[in-house]
Amino acid sequence: MTYKDVVRELNANADDKYRDFIAKLVPTIEKDTIIGVRMGDLRRLAREIRKEENLDIFNEAKFYYREEKLLYALCLFKMSDSFDKAMDALDAFLPYIDNWEVTDLIAGEIIIDEAHINKAFQKALSYVHSSDEYTIRLGLVIMNKKYNDSAHIEKILDALKSISLDAYYVNMAAAWLLCELYFTDKAKVDEFLSSESISMEIKKMTRQKIRESLKK
Repeated sequence: MTYKDVVRELNANADDKYRDFIAKLVPTIEKDTIIGVRMGDLRRLAREIRKEENLDIFNEAKFYYREEKLLYALCLFKMSDSFDKAMDALDAFLPYIDNWEVTDLIAGEIIIDEAHINKAFQKALSYVHSSDEYTIRLGLVIMNKKYNDSAHIEKILDALKSISLDAYYVNMAAAWLLCELYFTDKAKVDEFLSSESISMEIKKMTRQKIRESLKK
């Protein structure tokens, strides 16, 4: 299998109606960068790549299409030789990340063993301190999925104070994270929301998410 074969397979699984749906779901990307491949087909293709190839197959990737980025996210951590190599590859991939769908998939796919729990947390912190919208979001969503516990809440709240970029997908990720932390330590999050540590927009989004969660 070559990377040209991968692209051909992506195009063979294109669905025009699904492409229209994704264009609305992820409005920050141009429609011509969407092939229209469903996640189930992407996961199937990722399994085939992991079985037959190594990560070098993506050396030819231009990461123009949404599906190329998602496919790489599905392969990166399962195909890397080590945690350090995976994180180096992720750092190199950051400039290609241009939407929430990719950040959130990466955060769900990242593999963190016990030996690298702290190192991965420090990496997520470094992402939150970035000036790029989707790098910040990636750090926040990693924290949400992997470090939403009492052992990390203080450092996470400190990291949230450092966010100066006012961008929708950053604000939404911060609010989502704070909402989840609320159910870990209500008192600390209430105190944090009462302070001047974060923007009014994040506070508003967080309180809305908490109200929605309490209604469930």
